Amino acid sequence: MTVEVVAAALFDRSGRVLACCRPAGKEFAGLWEFPGGKIEAGESAEAALRRELHEELGIDATPGRRLIELPYRYPTKRVRIQLFAIDSFSGEPAPREGQGLRWCRPEELLGLPLLSANRPLVQSLLLPQRLLITPSGLTETELLAGIEAALTRGIRLLQLRLPEVKQSDYLRLAKLSLARCRAVGAKLLLHGEPELLQQVSADGLHLPSRKLLALRERPLPATLLLGASCHSPAELAQAVAIGADYATLAPVQPTASHPAAQPIGWARFEQWVSAAALPVYALGGVGEADLPNVLQRGGQGVAAIRALWRG
Repeated sequence: MTVEVVAAALFDRSGRVLACCRPAGKEFAGLWEFPGGKIEAGESAEAALRRELHEELGIDATPGRRLIELPYRYPTKRVRIQLFAIDSFSGEPAPREGQGLRWCRPEELLGLPLLSANRPLVQSLLLPQRLLITPSGLTETELLAGIEAALTRGIRLLQLRLPEVKQSDYLRLAKLSLARCRAVGAKLLLHGEPELLQQVSADGLHLPSRKLLALRERPLPATLLLGASCHSPAELAQAVAIGADYATLAPVQPTASHPAAQPIGWARFEQWVSAAALPVYALGGVGEADLPNVLQRGGQGVAAIRALWRG
């Protein structure tokens, strides 16, 4: 049996989010989580969240956009968690159930001893809705100019994928790209082997599926982002097993670059994402216009090459 749970990313006016520490005497006491609780029989997720926030914190709130829905398996039970964003509420949050409370910058949440099911929720909160993958076949000038243009348009997560470039040139381009990303607070992910990060201090790594399947544990510290290319439920499960922070799932739609690849389609995308305990980007034949559909189907957002490169 799966326990249905709802949680809130509750923001104050300065953009901080509220974390709660489970009190002594409760299961997992001392660990931090988002406020929320079980959905009772006959309740909608939104109604359950309003009730839980009033009972736990004494506030009246209206749930906003659902950020993510994911399953999680504890040793003794299975849960499915829906995380909603809440930007406005009435009342001052107070610990009505003896829990600890702390307002944090979103990026500070990963520094807390989190209840394990909350880590992918935090990652979803931190990850943007657009992931740009650099196209191949560009000159150095075109590549760097395109990166600068994308950053100007608001791209804040970029994967440097240049399979045709030899490693020495890749590392040099990675350093140039990283400087441009850091100037605007964007994150740069390298593509390929974890050893690349020993030579370029990027923000993380994206694993191709062949490398993902060869791993048995997370190859990076928790302070760095780890993503993985996935094309099936088995690969998504492997990404979860090694502790990846997100995955791309492709191809969702037909693509000109891989015309022979069988597209997943939206129905299977939604089905596979609903069973994956990590944020998932739709990739392949998708762009900015597909973002509302992706979010409705439980995805983190869209990942794209040309569709986001062109703006």
